[in-house]
Amino acid sequence: MTSTATILVMSERRRLSPDDRRAQLLDIAKSTVEHHGVSACTVERVAEHAGVTSQLVHKYFGTRMSLLGALLEREDARYQSAIRAGLAEATSFEQVVRVFVAANLDLVSGASAIGQLRGVPELADRHADRWRGEGRGAERVLVQALAAEYVADRSTTEFVLRLGSAASIEAADIAGARSIPDRDAHIDRTVRFILAGVEALAAKRPADQREAALTS
Repeated sequence: MTSTATILVMSERRRLSPDDRRAQLLDIAKSTVEHHGVSACTVERVAEHAGVTSQLVHKYFGTRMSLLGALLEREDARYQSAIRAGLAEATSFEQVVRVFVAANLDLVSGASAIGQLRGVPELADRHADRWRGEGRGAERVLVQALAAEYVADRSTTEFVLRLGSAASIEAADIAGARSIPDRDAHIDRTVRFILAGVEALAAKRPADQREAALTS
């Protein structure tokens, strides 16, 4: 005799389209990674929480590592989209720095799925070239934003970028190593530290030059 629970699960399976089912399975995988770690995210566990069979999860993703890879792909795309949205709204070097400091914080956070998944060697090796390209793209954005507000020669610019990058990564490592009660305050302190270093090394452009650089 078929139980009510079984009928509900079967009904749910019929209601979800393939795209919705895939998204549901990835959502469950993400929640599992964030609350229990990567090692706890198995095909069997995802299937159990979705109320489906392990065979169905294998049908959508193949192996466990493919499931984790698909989750990383999705979360990485969302992460990059959030950065682009933040940069689109940024109107100053400080705001650009803030976008990247926040992004670095999320990347090393033990609470985020993307932060944990990027630490899986098999997945990291697969995406290393693309991430290096994204890093070079971020550097170009920072150089353009810096040039719009500060007068600095090439060696100073390179030093400023390394200073900012090191400070941002270290701040992220600090946040990852212990619980930071106020994320926004931690980001704000890091941004102020980076800007103080920049302003000690480079001259601020006059307001009219900054406006011209930003609108050119």
